[in-house]
Amino acid sequence: MCLIYNFYTFEKYCRKYGLKVIVDLHAAPGSQNGFEHSASRDASQEWGLTHENIRQTINVIDFLTARYVKSPSLYAIELINEPLSPGVSLSSLEEYYQGGYDAVRAHSQTVYVVLSNRLGSEAKPRELFALASGFKGAVIDVHYYSLFSNIFDNMTVQENIDFIHTNRSSELSYLTTSNGPLIFVGMTSFFGVY
Repeated sequence: MCLIYNFYTFEKYCRKYGLKVIVDLHAAPGSQNGFEHSASRDASQEWGLTHENIRQTINVIDFLTARYVKSPSLYAIELINEPLSPGVSLSSLEEYYQGGYDAVRAHSQTVYVVLSNRLGSEAKPRELFALASGFKGAVIDVHYYSLFSNIFDNMTVQENIDFIHTNRSSELSYLTTSNGPLIFVGMTSFFGVY
């Protein structure tokens, strides 16, 4: 992943080398997860608690889609990155995803719309399946981290690889069904002893 400060300069490189771009909203009004990368300085998480900040975020998606939709490099719009449960309820996230999807579709019928799975204690791997199944061109983004849990602290590189092969493969098999939505592993981490 890279942060793009000048999309148009970057877009020239994308066209030159045949790359595609996913515009991924990492910081929503009120912070969707309380982490620094989502615009929270004090670990507060207030996104989704009001219809106002959901509406503001839909307006951001509408603006970004309108701005970049004519670029041949635009491949997808990810509506929000890593909403965290229980702070973000499934109902507020679904309300937002419906509005965000509609905002993207007002500008394009072909750009993929990416829905980030929630992280956290209340999140369920398939909780967005019903919603995504009603959306044309929807993709569910899942993130697998292997460094934010103590079970990885003393693993060797090979043990880490084996864990990913065994556990992540079965998790992905559970998510990738023949009649379910498309699945995208947007972020992952690998950390081991070197």
